[in-house]
Amino acid sequence: MNILKYYWLLLILLVGSCTTPPKKYVIGVSQCSVDIWRDKLNREIKTCEYLDESLDIRLASAHDNSKQQSDQINAFIDQGVNLLIVAPNQYDSINQAIERAYAKGIPVILYDRKTSTNKYTAIIGADNYGIGKTMAYYIGEQLQGKGKVVEIRGLNGSSPAIDRHRGFVDGLKRFPAIQLVASEIGDWKEESGMRAMERILAKTQDFDYVFGQNDRMALGALKVLKKHGLHHRVRFAGVDGLANHGGGLELVRDRIFDATCFYPTQGEKVIALAKNILEKKPYNRVNLLNTTIITNKNAATMLQEAREVERQIGNLEILHSEVDRYFEQYNYQRIMIILFVLIIVMMIVTVVVLYRTILAKSQFNKKLKERNDELQRLSHEVEEMTQAQLSFFTNVSHELRTPITLISDPLHRLRACQNIKGECLQLLDMSIRNTNVLKQLVDEILDFRKIQNGKMTLKLSEFNMVTALETWMNDFKSIADQKGITITLSNSVTTDGKILADRYKLEHIYYNLMSNALKYTPSGQSVTTCLSEESDTYVIQVIDTGVGIAAADLPHIFDKFYQGKMSAGGTGIGLALVKAYTLLHHGTASVTSVKNEGSTFTIRLPKTQTEGEMVHAMVTDSKNVTDTSAKVSVKETLEGQCINGPVNQDVHLSDIVTEEENDKPEILIIDDNNDMREYLRILLKAQYHVLEAVDGKIGLSMARKQVPDIIICDIMMPVMDGLEFTRALKKDTVTSHIPVILLSARSLDEQKVQGYQEGADSYITKPFQADVLIARIDNLLKCREHLHKLMLQSQQGAVDLPSRTMTSTSATLLNESKTDDFKTSSQLKPTDKDTKFIELLRKSIQDNLGNSDLSVEQIGAEIGLSRIQLYRKVKALTGKSPVELIRTSRLTRGRKLIETTDMTISEIAYTVGFSSSSYFTKCFKDEFGIGPNELRV
Repeated sequence: MNILKYYWLLLILLVGSCTTPPKKYVIGVSQCSVDIWRDKLNREIKTCEYLDESLDIRLASAHDNSKQQSDQINAFIDQGVNLLIVAPNQYDSINQAIERAYAKGIPVILYDRKTSTNKYTAIIGADNYGIGKTMAYYIGEQLQGKGKVVEIRGLNGSSPAIDRHRGFVDGLKRFPAIQLVASEIGDWKEESGMRAMERILAKTQDFDYVFGQNDRMALGALKVLKKHGLHHRVRFAGVDGLANHGGGLELVRDRIFDATCFYPTQGEKVIALAKNILEKKPYNRVNLLNTTIITNKNAATMLQEAREVERQIGNLEILHSEVDRYFEQYNYQRIMIILFVLIIVMMIVTVVVLYRTILAKSQFNKKLKERNDELQRLSHEVEEMTQAQLSFFTNVSHELRTPITLISDPLHRLRACQNIKGECLQLLDMSIRNTNVLKQLVDEILDFRKIQNGKMTLKLSEFNMVTALETWMNDFKSIADQKGITITLSNSVTTDGKILADRYKLEHIYYNLMSNALKYTPSGQSVTTCLSEESDTYVIQVIDTGVGIAAADLPHIFDKFYQGKMSAGGTGIGLALVKAYTLLHHGTASVTSVKNEGSTFTIRLPKTQTEGEMVHAMVTDSKNVTDTSAKVSVKETLEGQCINGPVNQDVHLSDIVTEEENDKPEILIIDDNNDMREYLRILLKAQYHVLEAVDGKIGLSMARKQVPDIIICDIMMPVMDGLEFTRALKKDTVTSHIPVILLSARSLDEQKVQGYQEGADSYITKPFQADVLIARIDNLLKCREHLHKLMLQSQQGAVDLPSRTMTSTSATLLNESKTDDFKTSSQLKPTDKDTKFIELLRKSIQDNLGNSDLSVEQIGAEIGLSRIQLYRKVKALTGKSPVELIRTSRLTRGRKLIETTDMTISEIAYTVGFSSSSYFTKCFKDEFGIGPNELRV
């Protein structure tokens, strides 16, 4: 081993004596893709490296893959580059990697494309918005202000595509008679332009001009139109203006295109900007490159100039290659001389070290054997520990079945009693359903343990697949009808439909897939079960039109314990069991999904099995098959499984109160679990009007419409979770004042902190005591009564004062408030939005005091709220209705005029908006306990 150390030492000395000094600056260049335009840019950048010995430029391309580009940027960061030049693939796809570089102090130059983060050092590139607008002006002038245009855009989500489209649309506004009849997405490549044009032709063939966001997509569109014989009446324009064969300059010179917009590369300017940043010289953060429109008048000249530049760059590359070759030869000769001198030394060292190595080797072998023995011992201990943990896990699951049984059976016996009715019966049914869910969960855990141990076997019976699917699907009819979802079975099997399989496991597979489909499918949508056959295989598909699955979650959807970001609870075992049961049948399980469009789960099963225990003879109707190994039937589990989603969108809407005279507080419950909503409704309906919503999106809409007094919200929900809901609620002027209680199973301190940071007024963890929740609700409502007094005093004290005085008064009152209720809910205080709202309301009332026809609707229109929204918002903040506030403001102004002016009582009454002085006198006396004439005396 020592001899190797000497060899390495000699090699380091040799290499150190033969290599050039390290570069001063290392620059990493991350290109989003590979194409002719970026090849030209890369050559220009490398040319700058040839001319500047201080630069080491490293190029990388992501090939239109955002994840790959993030990995490349992170690799550059880990390599310790001095500066990064990045052309982002999409607008917000690599922000995290860019921000990581920026946080580590590595300057970042964005080139050609933008991102949604502002954590970069500088940006350089052409004005894509200006390019789109310029091309719109040019095309409009060519069409003499009249015609129809189609557009082919670049990669969806990339900033050039977004900006060029925006500029093009804005530019066409100058020509009202020009219509943009179609705009299709491409990906900057010629093939995408062809596909986009095919889609356009499927919509319309009536257009005069094609604008491609680059020349290649425009050329692809031209080829499609030639194939259809439509190109003679259509004109073309693109962007890039490259000098390569078939590029934009040739197409314009040959009058194939009308024009192209020159999109500069100018790699030398990019490197110049990088050098300024690295050398701490002055630089501009935003650097725009000049562009120009190329027509057939200047195309030939620009083509000739561009090709001459390319030729010079090529000559420079050849010269650089020759220089590198000479240096290689020179270094090679130096190495040979040094090697010849050192070889003798190495031979002597080898002889000396060889003997020592033999001795060291024997000692090393001895230590290695000792280490191997130790590793084997540790491995055995780890295996024993793992088995012990798994056994404990299984034993606990077994032990749970006894208390579950002792809970379940008494509940069923109580359910049989005739004297249990009303809410007690509802609570009992709820307990039975959720006991069944817990029982099913334990069974799944035990089955999963059997699969891990390889002890799960098939219990085979022959039954009719078509009839079985019909039976299983019918078990879901009631749940689907309650949710307003249509479920259907599509059968394309032409044979007898017989299958030899484990009926319980297939039933469990279908149950899990159907439960998930109903869980993530909103009301009004559909779930379809399709059965087909391929040779000796049945294909079962469960297709829904629900929320879909994120692309990042799809590869892991069947992994054990995996839950996606939009998961609505669960353990992550269900789909893992689906795959495991399918594999036991020598089948396959797969999924495809499109976000917000739906998902398709596909199970392929052989029609017969060669392994397993036969437990049934052949039957003709699977309805008559009873599998004694089934732990909980599908139907029983359905009764216990609270599938997320609304029972009916109109449920409990009769509780909604819109009459201003009804003072009963209104509570909105947002939870995707039907039983939890029902339980809370039973607890609260005696004291409150209860509204319900199944997710944050629906709840936010109801909150804006009804403006409830308080909201109870779960956190983990599909579509919009509780944290996102709370954040949106507190930002909305209409709803910012509403107290929010987050009710969640997430009990960690950091999770509670996050809930309060989003604006929650209280955070209660599950399981909870009903008395605690009710007491918290009462406490928050009492705190709001204090808030009424503060806001009302602020409003009354600022009747004739400037805006800032009212705000200051409100702040002073808040600072002086030291009640225990406010201490228990530091969040429940006037927010900036509430204070601004009261100030806006005050100004609206004061500006219109003299208008006797002033109405709540008029004030609401000025502020931007409906009548019911204004009423509930004002009532919640001040405890008074808008009408009462208007009357109080008029009377307060009238009192001030009585005390400070010589106006008559009638004049004052009309001045403050009363149409009758007698009515003014009556209201004045009711408000202040003294008549206006008596006040003057």
